[in-house]
Amino acid sequence: MHYPSEPAILYFGTPVVLISTINEDGSVNLAPMSSVFWLGWRAVLGLAASSQTTQNLLRTGQCVLNLPSVDLAGAVNQLARTTGAASVPA
Repeated sequence: MHYPSEPAILYFGTPVVLISTINEDGSVNLAPMSSVFWLGWRAVLGLAASSQTTQNLLRTGQCVLNLPSVDLAGAVNQLARTTGAASVPA
């Protein structure tokens, strides 16, 4: 059986998305993520089960997906190379 989705699937390919969540201490957790796409009205995220981002998402049920501009590409690449995630004060 075929069910059409509305809107149709949206997939960016490999650009990095910055996903932000809130840590238990209230600080902001940022992590680069390249596995994300929209199927209908739902975002499908590819995250490691043991990551701080996943733990925060499971605890709060909330995240923000940030699509950095080309001007921020260097900063995103540096974040991904150094730690794979960062925490900043709220």
